[in-house]
Order: sequence, then structure tokens, then C-alpha cells
Amino acid sequence: MKKIVVTGALGFIGFSLCLRLLDKGFKVVGIDGMINSQLKGFYEEKLLWVGRNSQFHFINKRIEDTDIKAVLRGVDTVYHMAASTSKERSWDELPKTIEDNVGVTEKIISACEQNTKVIYTSSTQVYGERTGTITENTPLNPITPYSLTKMAAEALIKSKCKQFGVPYVIFRLPTVYGPWQRDDMSYCKLIVKELMSDKNTSATSDRVTEDVLYIEDILDTLIEAGIKDECKNEVFNLSTGKVNEWFRGLALISNKTISEPSDKRLLVSISNEKVVSQLGFKVVTNLETGLKAQKNHIKKYKHLYLRQ
Repeated sequence: MKKIVVTGALGFIGFSLCLRLLDKGFKVVGIDGMINSQLKGFYEEKLLWVGRNSQFHFINKRIEDTDIKAVLRGVDTVYHMAASTSKERSWDELPKTIEDNVGVTEKIISACEQNTKVIYTSSTQVYGERTGTITENTPLNPITPYSLTKMAAEALIKSKCKQFGVPYVIFRLPTVYGPWQRDDMSYCKLIVKELMSDKNTSATSDRVTEDVLYIEDILDTLIEAGIKDECKNEVFNLSTGKVNEWFRGLALISNKTISEPSDKRLLVSISNEKVVSQLGFKVVTNLETGLKAQKNHIKKYKHLYLRQ
């Protein structure tokens, strides 16, 4: 039985990945410092879901406070999902963002054994503001503290993994939505406002508005990258490959028409050809189905989402 470590195990993607890994019979060690006191109810609910599984072991510590070398001993794959996600962090807080997103990554890579594969979730935000079709070879141009640290973490992984002989796979993700999406994300905020009968259904943009993917559609590809021996030292975009999907989802939630730019040259799409070819990635959930599932989830756990 393969042993997996997931950092950020109670975060949106990390938690969903833990559930899928456990369903597939993997032994999972989840690490999460549970540092956001406002999310106490979410943490407790998620631990109820995974805590009853005998193949799951939880470490309630920040990675900085963990003997990570001991944790990673004998591990087949580590999924590094932990990151500072605050959209409000400014350039003044760049040193702290670097510490959270790059320093912690360095600690994990340095602690890995040679046969431990590292799967890292980066962001398509590393490309910056682009038009046309984005591929994995598109030059990086980060313009925010978050995207800058994601680019730096990618470079660190490539360099350190080569130095230590550790295989890696980097995924650049757009906005991801679905059950357990963070409540500061636009889709979640709009659905919650709808439940509260708040007519002022405006929402600030997410970091990435070029594309959007449903959470369940990315999990098997993340797992496949971890277990497929020949998949190593690669970078993949995960995307629908379509134009304006994020805005279409926004329109579906708010019942408003979102117009496309009149100049089609301003449109952008993120190519998924490489990940489709090498890992068999498929988008199986359309926006209508995915948003319905997210709405039903928020209704079920309304007491958590309406805690304010």
C-alpha cells in the first residue's frame, strides 16, 4: 500500500484530495496547522469526515513546526498543497508570503528521500496578464506577491529536486470551484449572498479569471501523476481549454449576462493539450452541474457559511 503525505490537508483542494486518496485505498498522512480561527467549524467538520478512516493520520501542526524529515520517511508521494492564500496580502507583506510559500517548500524538498515524488500545485497566475493561448512554454510574468512566490517555488522545486534526485510534477491551476471552496472566493460568496437573499450580489474577482475547473475533475489527474512512474519532472496546465468559463459561471450564479470583449484578440485560453495527452485529463463536469453541487453543499452546511 502506497503511503501519501498531503500538506494543507484541511484546505479546499487538499481535503478533497485526501478523501479521494482514501477512497482509492491509500494510506494518507495529512498535515495542517489549522491556523485560521474563523474556520474552526470547517476544520472540525472535515476532520469528522476523514478522522473515522483508519488509514488517515492527522498532524495538527504547521510544517515549520513539524519534524518533516521523519514524516516523509518511507513516503511514496507528497502533495504540497499548503500555501498562503490571502488575496489581501500586499507587497509590504512579501517577506511573509515568501516565507510561507517558498521557505516551507524548500523545507519539504530538502526532507524528501530520493524515491519520494513531489506533486506541487502552482497557479496559472504565474503567466500574468496574457492574451491568446497560454501553454506551458508561455513566458512567466507574475504581477502579484502570490504569483511571484508561486513562480519562485516552482524554480526552487526544479533546482532542488534535480540536486537531490527527487522526481516532481508541477500543476498550474486556474480557479477551482465546488463543495468546500473557500468562502472568500467569488462563486462561494455569491451563492452565500443568494441564500441570504442579499440583492447586492457583487463579488470581487478571483485571482484567476481566465478559466475555472470543478474540484472533482482534477483529483484523479493529481493522483495519476503521483503513481505513474514515467511521469516526472514535468509541468502541466490544468484547464478546460475554453474561453470565458469563469465569467460564464459568474453569470449563471448571478443571473446576469457577461459580455465578451468586442476585440477577440483580448480573449485568453489556457491549453490543456499536454495534460490530456500524457495523463488522460478530462473535464467531465459542466458549470451547470458543478454549481448545482456547490449550492447544495452550501445549503447543507449553511450554519458554517453563514457564521458571520
